[in-house]
Amino acid sequence: MTENWFIQDIENQLQQRNRAVILDPTGQCEFLLPLVEKQGIIILRTDNALTEEWQTVQEELLLRYDAESKHKNDKVIFYVTRDSNKLSFLFDYCFTHGCLDLTKPSEWLRNKLFTNTGLQVNMDNPLLLTAAKLGMGKDISWWTKILQNLEGLVTVEDELLPFLNNPEEYLNSKDKDIKRLFEEKLFELLGQPYMNKPAKTLASEIATLIFDKLVNNAIDGDLLNIYYKWVDSNTYSDSLKSYISKYKINSSINIWGVHPDHCFEAIDKLALANICENIRDNAYIKEKTSKLKTRASSNKVAKIVPTWWKEVISIIEFDSKPLTACNSFDKTVTFYTASFQSIDRAIRKLYAQFLNEEKIIRPLQEYYESINHQVLQHWFEYTQEYKSNQQGYLPELLKNAKPKTAIIVGDGVRYEIAEFVAQSLEKTFKIEKYTMLADMPSETEHNMSALYVGNNEVLAIHKDREKKLSEVSGKELTFINLEALHYGMSDDYLILTYKDIDSAGEKLQQGAIKLFDEFEKVLSEKITLLLNMGYNEVHLVTDHGFVLTGLLDEADKIEPNATGKKEVHERFIRTVDKQSGTDWIAFDKKYGEYNFVYASKSHRPFKSKGVYGFSHGGFTPQEIVIPNFVFKKIQEVKSKTDGLKRNKRRTRR
Repeated sequence: MTENWFIQDIENQLQQRNRAVILDPTGQCEFLLPLVEKQGIIILRTDNALTEEWQTVQEELLLRYDAESKHKNDKVIFYVTRDSNKLSFLFDYCFTHGCLDLTKPSEWLRNKLFTNTGLQVNMDNPLLLTAAKLGMGKDISWWTKILQNLEGLVTVEDELLPFLNNPEEYLNSKDKDIKRLFEEKLFELLGQPYMNKPAKTLASEIATLIFDKLVNNAIDGDLLNIYYKWVDSNTYSDSLKSYISKYKINSSINIWGVHPDHCFEAIDKLALANICENIRDNAYIKEKTSKLKTRASSNKVAKIVPTWWKEVISIIEFDSKPLTACNSFDKTVTFYTASFQSIDRAIRKLYAQFLNEEKIIRPLQEYYESINHQVLQHWFEYTQEYKSNQQGYLPELLKNAKPKTAIIVGDGVRYEIAEFVAQSLEKTFKIEKYTMLADMPSETEHNMSALYVGNNEVLAIHKDREKKLSEVSGKELTFINLEALHYGMSDDYLILTYKDIDSAGEKLQQGAIKLFDEFEKVLSEKITLLLNMGYNEVHLVTDHGFVLTGLLDEADKIEPNATGKKEVHERFIRTVDKQSGTDWIAFDKKYGEYNFVYASKSHRPFKSKGVYGFSHGGFTPQEIVIPNFVFKKIQEVKSKTDGLKRNKRRTRR
């Protein structure tokens, strides 16, 4: 309000003759002059350095001359920094034109405040003028709170973050009085007497204070709110990271006693290491998990909480009790798709984060494998009920398909990947989720042939599969790579191949895990694009899933002790002769000179020339249970419903 009162007074003085004088002998109100200049008013100033009478007289004469010649048609303010009784040529301007007397600026301000609030002002003059500077841009309610001592002149909560972001620049931008007030607040916060300190040192001590209080779980009130704003701010995020990097965490810290919304990944890593060391202690893990869940679910510091906590919690909290009700192959498949696939996703994300940190990933992997073992026991118990529904799937789908149907055929799209893509799109599109069981062995050449051709015919070359599909479908099909899809395509039947997942796995093995977020993003974007381009249905199918072996020792691998001629792969063995005396699962699958395919009752690989990181071909839920999802536009479904309602209304008429 300070600026409003000042400008109102100036405008009143200029109403008659476009000339006015501001008397400010002490120069305390100079901070208001930029407000005048913003109004397009010319300011002519006296010079304090002139002390001789002849000098001041000459100056005032020249100022009057400038006003009446150069600025004849302008509004002009004479800003005078000497007493009125020392004026000469400007003296009569004070009476014949207009004068705002700020010789006692605090009195001027007291009058304004009393007029607008009805409150007496009990501040001393220097503090009142400081308040006037701080009151620039503030409304009358701010002044009321100040006068009633309901609020301090300087609120650290509003000013601390810009100060921490650039201490020197911030303090240099402040008026001397305001700077002093702010610094006093900072020293009060630190519990120190006021002293001269470099701005950077002061800022560093404030940041350390915040971090110390977080580490000791002793932060609350305004300081906690400031910290939350700091974490949430895009403008000041870099300064937060910088201070964090310089903060030294005491080695004797109680990692479970820190504030749950702390900002130190190093503490998170220590807590994770502690979880891994005690992962078999159920009571201990249960107690600590409640704290981890508080941290992982925090909305206020979501930006800085490691996302991998959610994966860790998913694994250590997984409930396998419903498995006891899985007394058939179908029920085991349902348990996998409804529940366990999320644990496959969790361990994959943790592999991506910690594969090179054995002390962390090995306990997590072993815990995951203990749960996975329970699933596999049920899975292998009902193997005899397994029956693939993959053979000839695309020809059958296309027979009944209508124009504007798109089919994405992925290579190695594990169920959990498709499930994540579906979850990311479920608010935008209608999604129908079906389960497909891959054929054996679950490897690209065999399973792509099953999808495209069927009848257990294996075509090694992908172009041959596409040609065969075109022939048997009886429709004009367009085949492209998913990455080549672009807006404007109008083919009625589009078959889009997406090989990146399996291709990256074969080339990079475990290194491909870090790329999976991008693969999922591509799938989501392309499905969205297809539906927005006018396709009525987008189908997502794949040839097989895959198993991630994680950390693998030589002793973990299975001896391929097969008799007769054999072809050993990571996850399956082809043989000419039927095997006996093994605990392997046999499939009658002729391929060249081989007659049988064998898979172990395990997720681990056979000893072979493979690199054992990213493998498929075996008989596990991760490889065999694959997605068969259909995406549709929600509004299309709604419009059909609306159409039915309209038809009913017409019938009634």
